[in-house]
Amino acid sequence: MDLARLIPPGLQKVLRRLGLALFAVWSTFFLLWIVYEWQDRQGKEAFQHAFLDVSDWVRDSSLAPRPLVDALDDWADTLPVVIGTPVPVPVPAPKDASPFGDPRGLGLLHLENPGYEVGYDEDGKLPRWAAYKVFPARFDLPDRPSRFRIDERTESRVRTELYTRTGFDRGHLAPNYALAVCHGPEAQRASFLMSNVVPKLHALNSGLWRDLEVRVADRYARRYGDVWVANGPVFLPGVAARRIGAFDAAIRVPDAFWLVVAERTPAGALRVQALVIPHDDIWRARDLRPYLVSVDQVERLTGLDLFPELPEPAQSRLEKLVAPRVW
Repeated sequence: MDLARLIPPGLQKVLRRLGLALFAVWSTFFLLWIVYEWQDRQGKEAFQHAFLDVSDWVRDSSLAPRPLVDALDDWADTLPVVIGTPVPVPVPAPKDASPFGDPRGLGLLHLENPGYEVGYDEDGKLPRWAAYKVFPARFDLPDRPSRFRIDERTESRVRTELYTRTGFDRGHLAPNYALAVCHGPEAQRASFLMSNVVPKLHALNSGLWRDLEVRVADRYARRYGDVWVANGPVFLPGVAARRIGAFDAAIRVPDAFWLVVAERTPAGALRVQALVIPHDDIWRARDLRPYLVSVDQVERLTGLDLFPELPEPAQSRLEKLVAPRVW
């Protein structure tokens, strides 16, 4: 039997075109692979960045199906520009919000909360750092608490009303979403303490910064298991201080924000990515490489000492590295 006669001519034409298209795609990838294999290390890195730029367009799309995003994430994790340079380290304490000691310096008030810790600045009336750990979700996302609460442990006792009609959001450092799905409702409620809040422009708070928080809590937790996060405000030297609120209740407005993400590989090595993001109206940024810095640079900008309990040789090596690109 001639099976071709059973297929309508119109469908045969479509199938032929589909076959040619698939052959063209396969041939293109084959040629690119040959060119890639002939490149030196620098050339291969350029190819990897180009491939990942296309991949990120898909991975960051809200329309991309989750299995496709997961598959592209897994593929990305095989590339040297994503792997970076992990540094061998001792085993961290499993329950700690910070893997090798909370950030130190600046004489801050240390506040421990369910799921996260904070270094609070009474003079600036805001947290200078928050640290928390994420891992694959253990809880469903509950309803968002209706309001922020004064933290009675602080002397400043900042009220939520001080942010009203200032043009700034009440920006979480330890995020509501990550704490809720990883640590549960009590931690989510604790994230609404005013000691966990900084003034943040709405576009950044609900745009790029939120994208990063969800990326870490969802995709990084699935890919790596335990992931440690620390973040906080930056106040640049020589820049006139901005404040919201009145007189002695005024809260300092950050000039930028820093974020350090760390994960320990199965081989027992620690790798980090550090970012400094200006306090601007940034809804989206496809390429995050311009924001990547070393941990050393974060420490110079903030006056904090990160990973203070890490052995000195490992700490020195780790904090000088700049991740080739965001994971």
